Amino acid sequence: MRLDRLLTVNAYDDGALLGIAELDGVPHIYQNGFMYALDDDEAVYFLSPIAPELLALVMEDWAIWRRYLATGRAPEAADARHPALACDRERHDALEPAIGDRLTTDPHNRKRFKADFWPSASPADPGALWDGQRVQWTPCGTPGMPKHPAPR
Repeated sequence: MRLDRLLTVNAYDDGALLGIAELDGVPHIYQNGFMYALDDDEAVYFLSPIAPELLALVMEDWAIWRRYLATGRAPEAADARHPALACDRERHDALEPAIGDRLTTDPHNRKRFKADFWPSASPADPGALWDGQRVQWTPCGTPGMPKHPAPR
């Protein structure tokens, strides 16, 4: 069983819905098909390769988020407004429009997968960029194709 790293979780509702994860070690955008009206199966995720410049922006913003989380209720968090510390606010505010609505799968270059998410095997380091979460991707059939081939 191959497990890939779940790099970001940019949308969450009872599970990861949108973000960046590796597929065979290569970063991809993942997007839950059901929540984003792409598929009627809530277990289906669409994956598309991510452009290196977009990946850099998303990962920089993710680092800002992780620093915000790492402070907890520490005094430096007193000036914080979700999702950035005061020292990161200006950069986060610049990254938001730079990323815009580009964190989505490409309808012309995406594949369907089922996902099994695995929590970190050890306590997460709140100061680390990656918290240890992993995902196992299982390819799905082509949309519109029967889920199980007809017997011959």
